[in-house]
Amino acid sequence: MKKNILVQLSAMFCLASLASAQELPPPDSLYVATQCYLNDGVTFDDAVEEGRVRQIQSGGPNMVFYRQPIAGNNAEMNQLTRVVSWDDMEHWASSVATVEYETITCNDRNRRFLTNRNIGENRNAYSGSSDRSSLVSTRRCTLETGTTIADSYRFLSGIQAAREASGDTSTMHLSHLFLGPSEGTEMRTGIIIRLIGESAVGLARTFDSTMEGNVGIGTPANAPARHCQDPTLTRSYIIHSTNR
Repeated sequence: MKKNILVQLSAMFCLASLASAQELPPPDSLYVATQCYLNDGVTFDDAVEEGRVRQIQSGGPNMVFYRQPIAGNNAEMNQLTRVVSWDDMEHWASSVATVEYETITCNDRNRRFLTNRNIGENRNAYSGSSDRSSLVSTRRCTLETGTTIADSYRFLSGIQAAREASGDTSTMHLSHLFLGPSEGTEMRTGIIIRLIGESAVGLARTFDSTMEGNVGIGTPANAPARHCQDPTLTRSYIIHSTNR
């Protein structure tokens, strides 16, 4: 009798795991984020210009972004984040190359690797910008022990669906840290919730809409995270894109 119960429980667990796996799509991309610094006498515009004129090797990254802090987390005056988008780790490992720049110096020994998933239906980030730039907000959260990335995906999907139904045009990403500095958190508990405007004005509208009315305080009780920070804000520039 006990053996039959154990078999039934094992089968139920396997079916539940399979259902969860089917509900969670595979990552859309791999993000590799690196902290960089402007060299002496260089402006951010100089760095953007140099980055855009550099030739990217065939089979290289899909996209490269430079992100300049606006409302940062103790960001230094000359600091920026370089974000490079790949298909996956195999793509990165087969194509990564060291590139020397005259305008920036990057801390390549402390890169962060994150899986990245699109949330919702909006896919129009940067589309309303004439200079291929937009505002990006980044909220870091620590997941509750015992939850899964699928729990976060489902929770955020509900939030984004409501926003899109009300006419919001910003794109949402869920990024999951799995390699690199994690600032003392438990393994695989660090996520980033990213909002990207179709333009700077587009994301500003998203913030205005979010802050209207009776705004909730603190991490929602039903969220699969035990702690979320206030978001940071950057101006993000597309440096390279295989599609644009």
